[in-house]
Amino acid sequence: MSAPAYFRDAADYHDWWFFSGTALAAASPGDTFKMLHAQLSEAGANTVIAVRFLDENDRGIDPQLWRRAFVYGHVGLQVSLTLRALEAIGASGIVRDLRSSPARPSLLSQAQEIVRDGNHDPGEVARIIQGLREDVAVGVSHVLGGGPGGPPEAGPQSRPFDGVETREEVGRLIDAYVAAHQDDLARDVEKHGDPRKSPDFDPRLAEEDRARRIKRSNHLRYQRDAIGGLHEQLDRLNALAAKEPPESPRLNKALRKVLAEYEGFAGKPPEDLTPEVRAWLREVERFRDAHPEALHPKPCRDERVNARLAAIGPFEVSYDRDTPSIWWDEPAGLTCDWTDIQLGFRVVLEKRADPSRVASALDALCDECGRLRARWPELRPGLERHVLDVLRGVASHSLPADERAEYEDDGGELSAGKLLGAVEGGAIVLTRHDDRPVHAEIHFGVPWDEGRGFEVQFDADGEILSWP
Repeated sequence: MSAPAYFRDAADYHDWWFFSGTALAAASPGDTFKMLHAQLSEAGANTVIAVRFLDENDRGIDPQLWRRAFVYGHVGLQVSLTLRALEAIGASGIVRDLRSSPARPSLLSQAQEIVRDGNHDPGEVARIIQGLREDVAVGVSHVLGGGPGGPPEAGPQSRPFDGVETREEVGRLIDAYVAAHQDDLARDVEKHGDPRKSPDFDPRLAEEDRARRIKRSNHLRYQRDAIGGLHEQLDRLNALAAKEPPESPRLNKALRKVLAEYEGFAGKPPEDLTPEVRAWLREVERFRDAHPEALHPKPCRDERVNARLAAIGPFEVSYDRDTPSIWWDEPAGLTCDWTDIQLGFRVVLEKRADPSRVASALDALCDECGRLRARWPELRPGLERHVLDVLRGVASHSLPADERAEYEDDGGELSAGKLLGAVEGGAIVLTRHDDRPVHAEIHFGVPWDEGRGFEVQFDADGEILSWP
């Protein structure tokens, strides 16, 4: 009597593969299929690839729609290994259809060609746009289980093809293939184990762990691709630091770019970084040690003015242009009990302005900041009322009911405390443009308008400008 089959059907084998830890984090489907053939038996690789093809054709087998919507990256490898799997299970009709209709350039490639050639034929453009919409709809409905914003019928429908197997027929062919290759598939389990058999196996936790491993592998691949560009950025920074002053806009921009990359990598565990990136981080640290003045340029050459700026609190200086921008995270005398307040100074002058002009502009900004700090206790209640008026207007007229409910009290009325609690920080910006009076505004962030928020403007007398 023969031993019972290890796998019930193709879905059971695919489930085992999903949790097996094999063929993770390839750059494209074609690369995944190549890894499958390297790590699994021929039968195992064919099964996973065929199941994937069946899953992607969830509305019915449509070889050409599949080619348009799901084939990308290493296209030749993906198509050839899919054909190999389909041929192995006996789906000869699909194989014949795919082979008899040679691949055409993707719709995206066709669109790019139109842009390059300047051929804006309206009919051709409309055809490509419609095709791209269908492809996106197919992908979205495949992920979400229905058309965008609706049931499966909302997306483009496949049509039956003469001589092409149906989904049901392909499903039976894959199951028959699995039944005929149980010995090969069982050897995959012997080689890689079956985590599902562990007494403490939890599918949800295993899926989360798989996602983390894929994310880590993808990030490691990104680092290998990015290291050349990281070295170029650091080389440029070293060259600029050797010949330009700390106040150079070019040096400042290059430095911020390198430091942004550094911060993105430095917070990760060492095992999640390639040796090359770890070495690059050490090079950046050596640059910081060797060029402290580049990291902390002075606002101006007048030490009296610099002392006035320091009296407001610890600050950071950047040079996007020939004049400085200065930021305080905790400016003295500008506290607020319902959000955090930052302070920024901006100086806008002609190119290569005389240093005395920069110092004079910063002096004017310090004077205006002093007046603002003196008025802050009496200004703050009016500012709170104005902010609440703005937030109530937005919440009442622009937010969906479910979002609005987050800011209501038990009686269904908008809560002042909840609205103010939603404010994601404020930034007071004082700007000196040439010799004009200092312009003051406050920008507040809110969760429903990320990246923009809203601004509070002041008139020439320093009073809040209300909306008409």
